[in-house]
Amino acid sequence: MLTIDIDTGGTMTDALITDGATRHCIKVDTTPHDFTVGLQHCLSEAAKLYELEDIAALLAKVSLIRWSSTITTNVLAERRGAKVGLLVTKGHEENLYGDGRSAIIDELVAAENVIGLPADPEAKDILLAVKALLESGVRRICVALAGSFPDNRAEIAIKRVIENQYPDHIIGSVPVLLGSEMAQIGHDQTRAHYSAMNAYTHSHLATSLFKAEDILRDEYGWRGALLIGQTSGGVARIGKTKAVDTIESGPVFGTFGGAFAARSYGLKDVVCFDVGGTTTKCSIVRNGEPVFQRGGDLMEIPVQTSFAMLRSAAIGGGSIARVKGGRLVLGPDSQGAAPGPACYALGGREATLTDALLLLGYLDADNFLGGRRRLSAEHARKIIDKNIAKPLAVSVEQAALLIRDEAVTVMAELITNTLAEARLEASRVAMFSFGGNGPMFGAFVAERLGIAKAYAFDYGPVFGAFGSSISDVAHVYERGVGLAWNAANEAAILAAAQRLHTQAVRDLQGEGFDPAAAIYRCELEFGRNANVAGACRFDYAGEPGSAFIATATQAIKTAGLAGTAEPLLLLRVSARLEVAANRLQKKSAGKAAATTGSRAMQFNGHGAEPLPAHVWERLNVGDRIRGPAMINGATMSCPVPPGWMLAVDDYGNAAMSRANQQEAVL
Repeated sequence: MLTIDIDTGGTMTDALITDGATRHCIKVDTTPHDFTVGLQHCLSEAAKLYELEDIAALLAKVSLIRWSSTITTNVLAERRGAKVGLLVTKGHEENLYGDGRSAIIDELVAAENVIGLPADPEAKDILLAVKALLESGVRRICVALAGSFPDNRAEIAIKRVIENQYPDHIIGSVPVLLGSEMAQIGHDQTRAHYSAMNAYTHSHLATSLFKAEDILRDEYGWRGALLIGQTSGGVARIGKTKAVDTIESGPVFGTFGGAFAARSYGLKDVVCFDVGGTTTKCSIVRNGEPVFQRGGDLMEIPVQTSFAMLRSAAIGGGSIARVKGGRLVLGPDSQGAAPGPACYALGGREATLTDALLLLGYLDADNFLGGRRRLSAEHARKIIDKNIAKPLAVSVEQAALLIRDEAVTVMAELITNTLAEARLEASRVAMFSFGGNGPMFGAFVAERLGIAKAYAFDYGPVFGAFGSSISDVAHVYERGVGLAWNAANEAAILAAAQRLHTQAVRDLQGEGFDPAAAIYRCELEFGRNANVAGACRFDYAGEPGSAFIATATQAIKTAGLAGTAEPLLLLRVSARLEVAANRLQKKSAGKAAATTGSRAMQFNGHGAEPLPAHVWERLNVGDRIRGPAMINGATMSCPVPPGWMLAVDDYGNAAMSRANQQEAVL
């Protein structure tokens, strides 16, 4: 049986199809008007690859589809979500329990749609507030009261009042979300922010996900599992997924794919460099695992939860280049897939990074995206000449180099800042470059920063989908505790762990999975007021009992936390179940000799000259390409700058380093 992983990005929608032994990569244009159209395009292309009649025939051979996306991310970034109302404790309408004005006021929630309720509000207080919100156009209401976790009875009482007045079977009913259910931690502002973020993005995501599920079932007769990618790096069914759980899920899966590859290569610390059509993402793998942070800004909104350290810059292949104030500016706006760069010849009238790369000779105009699109150098030249070269009084070729170098500068700054945040030195990490444009800039950025080795992957353009393909079904449950770890509190702590475990078992059963096959992990965080002073984790089997407490006590001792004066701040239980997964597979050396062509290219401003142009698919394990040269293929466009060498490694991927370094090894 086949498994399919789909990653919907801002410009392209990627798919990876595998039977466990072989894999196929697909890229199609993202369809922002209806994301399910792009999903069906991927399935249609997959059916052609397997020489099947149609999508229904393909799905008959598919056991599992995993879908990650930037849908929620883009709704937050572009501020185009639902109109949300927020009921809070009176006196906190502006700060939402934090210091200063909350970042979501007049961004996700209009200031006039945040209403404070008195302590122990009467029904009339609640209904008057709801009436005001509905009259202002609000259609989703969040309730986030101070001190409402773990005891959320006050929030539940407010929800009941609203639902009794506006039951869900009548016109005018309004969904009510509780902060205590959106983020089960004791930090008041985080609960308020999470509930608002979830309400703001829910409709856009739900529309796409449920429509996709309906199409697969009703139009194609598919009864398999559609699992949704989550920020935790796991996947779950739609019914168990909150919109806020999917923020940056597509890029995060790239990080998990990077961690998997790092372990396969025996690498310790890696910077993941993901360049798409709209943005560049940077994340960190340390000791073979994705780096997560506790607390910080998630999409520029402060929260005190745990999420992957993922930083971004608005630079991608579609980024628009302009001259402002006599200097070149690249981005942040992008041409996207439609009309796309000028070289697409689809009406684009702005100079983009892709247009510059084409004029520098880095793209194969006749075989772009595996030959599915032909590029027009004439269109690119005219636009860059008009919009960049003439205003700067430089040649078109010089203008193209300026655009390339500006992109490298922005990307290098992003990586520098992310490495500094992770307290890693560039000279001590390897780089994994992926995404549609990551390999295009991998060696350039590595050279700028002094990174010794940069990898580009055969499946790099769909690396997020690869990360999804190795993901597990995963559920994470949290509960604030606030009790000291001692014998007097053992029963209460154990009862909390048992409740979380029971919820995990029920969710897995509801999704059709065997809970006995899952791996259960418990994490304990000690501290006060959301400030973590220490943490430990351990795996356990079966429902938590006396052995659970003994195992936890040993984990606490091993972590150096025995006798800590800090109370148990948070109890987290996760359940993971491995499903059909892809794996890195070593390849044998091919017998066919690699063929070499040539194309006019420019690397260093000394003018274009004919240089070797290799077809990626014709290279073999063990081949070495000395720069300056260019590698083009259906899944990779990768320049090899002067002084660098590219080697095709045992996994069939590209490993780039300074030529003298590789020769020293040989």
